[in-house]
Amino acid sequence: MVESLSERKTRVIIATLLCLSPIVGMAVDLIAPSLPGIAADLRVSDAAAKGAIAIYLLGYALGNFVTGFLTDALGRQKLLRIGLFLFIIFSLLPVVFPDIGVLLLTRLFQGITLGGVAVIVRSIYSDILPPEKLIRLGTLMAAMWGIGPVIGPVLGGYLQFYFGWKAAFVFFSSITLLALIPVWMIIPETHFNRHPLNFKVMKENLTTVFSHREFMTLVLLMGLSYSLIIGFHTAGPFLIQTQLHYSPVFYGHFALFLGIIFLISTLTCRFFLKYFNIEQIFQLIIPLFSLIALISVIISYFLKNSVGLIAVASALMFFASAFIFPLSMGKGLSLFRPISGTAGATMFLINILITSLTSFIIGFIHIQTVNSLLWLYFALMVMILLIYFLLFKRTEQF
Repeated sequence: MVESLSERKTRVIIATLLCLSPIVGMAVDLIAPSLPGIAADLRVSDAAAKGAIAIYLLGYALGNFVTGFLTDALGRQKLLRIGLFLFIIFSLLPVVFPDIGVLLLTRLFQGITLGGVAVIVRSIYSDILPPEKLIRLGTLMAAMWGIGPVIGPVLGGYLQFYFGWKAAFVFFSSITLLALIPVWMIIPETHFNRHPLNFKVMKENLTTVFSHREFMTLVLLMGLSYSLIIGFHTAGPFLIQTQLHYSPVFYGHFALFLGIIFLISTLTCRFFLKYFNIEQIFQLIIPLFSLIALISVIISYFLKNSVGLIAVASALMFFASAFIFPLSMGKGLSLFRPISGTAGATMFLINILITSLTSFIIGFIHIQTVNSLLWLYFALMVMILLIYFLLFKRTEQF
């Protein structure tokens, strides 16, 4: 932890960095309403348009992983500034060159740059906060990230309806430029215990992280719980707009509702932490929502193509994710302080690879009914349940 920072300065740094979280949070949600429009305007298949989400997630995972090593070796401040600046530049490319190849390349580099920004931000938190405050900050980080899914879809829906899909990329550049200004002025260098960037050190750090059973279990829980959200944002736009024939604006408001649920749920989770530990919360949430997912599947055979059932079932899955994801992240980040960059990079590499694979699979299996979407939710919850009982329960008690 950086001893020279005053409490007031620490709060200002945290507040500034938290303002970046909604940008990361809306990187998927803002363009989700535009996916059918991208497919139509660029005359490509639905699967190709859905690839804009999967390839972003792949880039995000790679950006996290590579930057984790770089930030432990080179520091935080300059890399954070460079990442935000490059994100601005890359976001303008498909506006100038409207081509599916350019768009997918843009999404890859958007993911790489934002992934780098995210791991640097988490590393700064680890630099300036003790473990107990870092765990509590995990829920606040998730809440701020959740603002992106709240405003992203409805904003993206209106941008698509009135201006077309290019407007989302102009918005990405504009909002990030506004965020870069306070970051440049306020965020200091916080990492001075540098680790040389060489293969031996990288191997030792990775071995330490990958051999930590509790950490790896938490990462798997993160990936599968986040896949509940990504699953909706990959399949939802086509299911709601193409199959059920609702407008992009309707989808935006629908996703806004889910984003609000997620945001409220993270705040509820933060409240629960005052009275229960992580083990107690998981013991309640994971089995309960696995059962709810099963009940939702059964109901879907009676209420076919019900948008109301999608809303209720998805809201409940977002609620579960808002508990499992931030608690796993906060606890995982608190386990490795001297090599927080490497640990954070590994955490989100695996997490995002899981969600990217989920998005990729959804792009090819064509979820076109309410029933198939709810089966996806149930399958993910079953995997979470199995990991919880087979791995998490056997690790050292929190």
